[in-house]
Amino acid sequence: MLLADLLETPMLKNTRIVAGGGALQRLVLSVNMMDSPDIFDYLKPHELLLTTAYAIKDEPDILVKLVREMSSLGCAGLAIKTKRYLDEIPAAVKAEADRLDFPLLELSLDCSLAEALHQMLSRILEHRTEEMRCALERHRKFSDIILEGKGLQDMIDALAGLLGTPVLLVSSNAEAIARSGHFDQEMYKLAADGLQDRLPAASPAAKPVAIDLSYPASRWICYPIVTDQPQGYLLTLAGREDESDALASLTAEQAVNVIRFELMKRQAVKERSRRYKSDFFSDVVDGQITSEQELLHRGSKYGVRRDTVYLCVSIAQDLMRTDDTARGGKLANVDKDRLYGWVKSGAKAQGLSFILFDKHDGLVMLIPLRKDALQDPLEEEYALSERLKRITEEVFACSGASISFGVGNAADTVLKLPRAYQESVEALHAGRRGQARRFVQFYRVKELNDLLRMLPQADMAEFVGDTFRRLNQLEVKERAELLRTLRAYYDNHCHIADTAKQLFVHRNTVIYRLDKCEQLTGRSLLSVADSLRFRVAFQMEDVIGAAPPRTSQDHV
Repeated sequence: MLLADLLETPMLKNTRIVAGGGALQRLVLSVNMMDSPDIFDYLKPHELLLTTAYAIKDEPDILVKLVREMSSLGCAGLAIKTKRYLDEIPAAVKAEADRLDFPLLELSLDCSLAEALHQMLSRILEHRTEEMRCALERHRKFSDIILEGKGLQDMIDALAGLLGTPVLLVSSNAEAIARSGHFDQEMYKLAADGLQDRLPAASPAAKPVAIDLSYPASRWICYPIVTDQPQGYLLTLAGREDESDALASLTAEQAVNVIRFELMKRQAVKERSRRYKSDFFSDVVDGQITSEQELLHRGSKYGVRRDTVYLCVSIAQDLMRTDDTARGGKLANVDKDRLYGWVKSGAKAQGLSFILFDKHDGLVMLIPLRKDALQDPLEEEYALSERLKRITEEVFACSGASISFGVGNAADTVLKLPRAYQESVEALHAGRRGQARRFVQFYRVKELNDLLRMLPQADMAEFVGDTFRRLNQLEVKERAELLRTLRAYYDNHCHIADTAKQLFVHRNTVIYRLDKCEQLTGRSLLSVADSLRFRVAFQMEDVIGAAPPRTSQDHV
């Protein structure tokens, strides 16, 4: 209740305003009486203090200190009963109250402090009761708007009409969801300029208006809207802090409650729709739907078309490396729902058309291509790679999450999407094997070394050892010469002269060394099967990066 309204209480009819008369619009939430000098420890904001000054009648300087303390705490005012213990309010106290624009009241001798306290508290209680009744009525009005199937814009228009002030509803990144008719698009941009950095985290807060809105207001009142995560903010314009309107705050809070439930409902519908979409496309890429007609029929609601080429992209957060802690690096582990939102936002910013859905612990994106895209696949691949790389950097900059993309070959029919998905997963794994971060890896047909790396190193080492047999029993120098000659022989397509030329030795030396290799390994260098075995053994030796180990057969 405002101090000016509270002064209409019957017991205060003869009260005089002796200082700070320009601040009577202060909010009064409680009334207290002072009967001891230690009142400083019990003062509260928006409190009106009544006193006869009996406890400090011999120390008038304490009144100056009291006025100063009450002003700094945001108290509503000080009312002093004179002509009993204090003949008049000292001039120094009045001067200090005027300087601080702090309401200082002089109560008449016939004013009973106890009765005045009772009447004012009753009046405040009645006022609060009326406020609560109005708030409940407005909550019902807001609820009816939603139950009638109207949207958030209707809510904002109704709230602006009740408050008589401009109202904005913005997302957590300060993008407009709805705004009252006070704002055109240009005015909204001005009003929201720099607002994102000044929005409160969890509780309502006042933020100064940074520009001239041609409206008598000096600050935004920001009400966070939070469900299971931050959803946005309701913002109303208000005047000075000492002109607080409790009913306006209650009305805005009721609106926030209804908006919160509406957003929760929308979020639940969105999550259910997303789950249905993810289940459907998971079945598609897993090959569970084999009928093209069924796939196109069910997928049409998500934009799946018959004559469209699709790229399948697997998306996952990068794995933490063992050296991350040692390097002081720190990767944010973002839950999949938030990751979904970041990737979706990033893809839209890059102008991509896409279908995004959940798959296991990651995400999958289907990107439709132009019909002529396959005519120049390298150019298309480069353009897409640049876009996807920008998405990884944007997600990392915004959330600290490090993600990577694996891209499969284009599927020219929807029934080839399972193969494209498997290729995208393999591409993602291939990029991870290289310990890369925030990469875009396109699927490539595996080379022999890629296939060999899929084998256990112990098995490859055993194969190499068995292939070269007793070569491993020779002295290190001789063994190295024979293996170098055998490798050069196959590198030169089994041409003796070219092998000798590469090794800078006589051709007879090459023949002698090759004969010795045949004797020690028990295999013919001209046999197709044995030749393939030798070549594969050399490839395995390169993969495991070590000389062939000795085996128990070498000692037989």
